[in-house]
Amino acid sequence: MSELAEKTVLDFRADINGYLDGLKAVLDQMDLDEINTVMSKLVEANRRQGFIYIFGNGGSASTASHFVNDFNKGTSENLRTKFRFYCLNDSVSTVMAIANDVGYEHIFKMQLENLLTPNDIVIGISGSGNSKNVVAAIEYANSVGAETIGLVGYDGGKVKQLADCSIHVPIHDMQKVEDVHMIMDHLMMGILKEYLERCQA
Repeated sequence: MSELAEKTVLDFRADINGYLDGLKAVLDQMDLDEINTVMSKLVEANRRQGFIYIFGNGGSASTASHFVNDFNKGTSENLRTKFRFYCLNDSVSTVMAIANDVGYEHIFKMQLENLLTPNDIVIGISGSGNSKNVVAAIEYANSVGAETIGLVGYDGGKVKQLADCSIHVPIHDMQKVEDVHMIMDHLMMGILKEYLERCQA
């Protein structure tokens, strides 16, 4: 190691431990019944071949895109009946056109107006639970009879109140909320991959 590198090594271990301890604590508070309910709904959607529309803003947008990757490729790879996830924030041109011409709060709802049927599921991801465009999309999905799921944090916000069911991360810390949402993605895709592969063997 160079002399310069040795001089610039700092000690963040206490802070690292603090962050990880906080993450472990919130994971221990997760409601297993909430997670189980969402997983059951995803299995039902797979069996009836409904589309699952998922979306969010900022870090939650990347989480939504990651869900599509994990379920459409990872979970579905060896299945006869595959998942049909679709991320509403992945088309930059569509999102920008709606945001510019109509308003940012309509970027998800307006896409659902073209796509959604009562056979489908809508998953809105919002750390605060109050993102206006996510709330608008959940309200629209409810109006057409599609099932609605929220992935939320903080106190759950309007999304938790409106959605048929939610996975709620009970902490007022956006980074840890987003961490747990990604853990939920990996937890669900892995368990459902094994379960559905057994069912479809």
